[in-house]
Amino acid sequence: MPFSYPHFGSLNYIFEVIFREIGRNDLIIPNKPSKKTIQLGARYSPEFVCTPFKMTLGTFIESLNRGATELGMGGGNGYCRFRYYWFVQKLILEDLGYDCKFVTFDYEDPLQLLRTFKNAGKDVNYLQTFRAFRYAWVKNRLTDKVDELLYKYRTIESEKGVSEKFAEKLYRDIVEIKGFRNCRKFLRNLPEIFEQEIDVIRDTDPLKIAINGEVYVVLEPALNLDINKRLNELGVITKATVTLRKFLDIGQRLNPFYKMEHEKAIKYSRKYVPYNIGGETRENLGDVILYKKKGWDGLIHLYPFTCMPEIITRSIFPQVSRDYDMPVLSLVLDEHTGEAGYQTRLEAFVDLLKRRRDILREKKRLT
Repeated sequence: MPFSYPHFGSLNYIFEVIFREIGRNDLIIPNKPSKKTIQLGARYSPEFVCTPFKMTLGTFIESLNRGATELGMGGGNGYCRFRYYWFVQKLILEDLGYDCKFVTFDYEDPLQLLRTFKNAGKDVNYLQTFRAFRYAWVKNRLTDKVDELLYKYRTIESEKGVSEKFAEKLYRDIVEIKGFRNCRKFLRNLPEIFEQEIDVIRDTDPLKIAINGEVYVVLEPALNLDINKRLNELGVITKATVTLRKFLDIGQRLNPFYKMEHEKAIKYSRKYVPYNIGGETRENLGDVILYKKKGWDGLIHLYPFTCMPEIITRSIFPQVSRDYDMPVLSLVLDEHTGEAGYQTRLEAFVDLLKRRRDILREKKRLT
């Protein structure tokens, strides 16, 4: 039964790793979503459902048309309606005449997740499944680091387009790396590799903007209109604060001596939202404080139309922004988002941050 899953930015490479490691050589790798993909999903989706639902449904339809019969999707119980995507999507696909099976992964329950991967694999035991899962979380650290370095070097590269091509090569290298020792060595060497391979403009003074929000919107360039690239081309270094490693990286989750960034952000946000209300609300609010302390210039919050947790986040952001003097721009995205208006808002925010930085520096010089 050919197997497929939603496209998910650079995490697409990690999904390929784990499924191949558990013997699924019948993979149908999803194509990068296009405008046609989200239009296809929107055509058959409820009007006011989350935009990621529409994007993933469109991707599933394209993969089924390419021969897939088994689809992997997140599931389980929780605060966000994402957990019920697969069930509604299954009903829609059946109504459209597709005969397919869903495999659902509860990524907040490590034991259940391991069991599901084992059952989805081909003739693998629990030890082999755990090893495959470990490969995935270790390689996820590599793809996250490549993303971070790409968003830095694409801003300061002297020849446009070189960093992006180089990063694509590194993603494929990550998929093919064998052995945990080689993975750790690759991670240590990544900054030096970029430094050696990419010629940069040395006399630049780029702004730094953190990007957070709903996880799929932040990590899927097709849905966020490739916001990192747009900002990099405006001379801004960016960083996506959201990562699936908070669910996937069991090694760091269980390490009592290591605190993941989202855990730090949650701690900072407790005075505003002391309880989990769904989505990434607490992490996103805490990021304002965390990245202010790191000296970043601003933050952009992305969320899909009708996403209740992120609508609540947006309503609290102005207070946190005032309390910590950290500029925040919230942008809502759906299948109707216009590129021209989107680009204009990004340019205006960047201009505001540049002017603000100049004023702050002048005040500091005079005191």
